[in-house]
Amino acid sequence: MKAFLKSFTYALNGIVVSFRDQRNLKVQAFIALMIIGAGFYFSITATEWCLIVLSIALVMGMEMINTAIENLVDLVTKEHKPLAGKVKDVVAGAVLFASLMAVVTGIIIFLKYLV
Repeated sequence: MKAFLKSFTYALNGIVVSFRDQRNLKVQAFIALMIIGAGFYFSITATEWCLIVLSIALVMGMEMINTAIENLVDLVTKEHKPLAGKVKDVVAGAVLFASLMAVVTGIIIFLKYLV
């Protein structure tokens, strides 16, 4: 049980380190807080809240995965290698794709409240 609880400490440390070191994650958290505020302001439905929370979790989780993979690539090789660059580009693309889909989700949800 002690080892199980210790794993939560490591995970929480990973979240803290991500927020401390990653500018993009801070920006995404700020945007998430704005969207959450808009959700309260417009009294969105429970289903809409689920979609918003899932979108926020997806984008921020992908950003943390992106950071982990980029750090791992840097750890493995310091020299410029095309394959290392491709790995970084693909994972950055995954974050961008998740972010764009979150924007689409937000537009679908909030458009009816704004029109």
